[in-house]
Amino acid sequence: MDYELLKKIRMSQNAFGDMVGVKIVEIKEGYARAKLTASDALLNPIGSMHGGCLFTLADITGGSAAVSHGEQVTTVDADIRYLRAGIGIKEAVAEAKEIKRGKKLLVYRVDITDERGTLLTAGTFSYMSLGKKIVLEK
Repeated sequence: MDYELLKKIRMSQNAFGDMVGVKIVEIKEGYARAKLTASDALLNPIGSMHGGCLFTLADITGGSAAVSHGEQVTTVDADIRYLRAGIGIKEAVAEAKEIKRGKKLLVYRVDITDERGTLLTAGTFSYMSLGKKIVLEK
């Protein structure tokens, strides 16, 4: 699997993630890492990075780890806990690690930290394989 090409394809085919500013940093088998730079447009009324932005970052990161096995997936379930407010952060960094890889169901632990490594959110995201191979074309 050409993970660099997969990363580029994922980035180019996710208009919503691009609009929010999510950047996929790394994909390897059963793992992904992505970042989101804080900006005024992403803050809620208390000056914290909006929970919806953090959820989007987590879902994109988990989905990127899930497609590392070469098949298209869709999110079927997500559970996230907001542990600390992202007030004054410069960047949110998400890391997805595989918990289970079944024939159809893939489950990931997705943690988001700030640029200092302080844990902001912890979640579990489940994806279903659509049984369609991802075509990697250069």
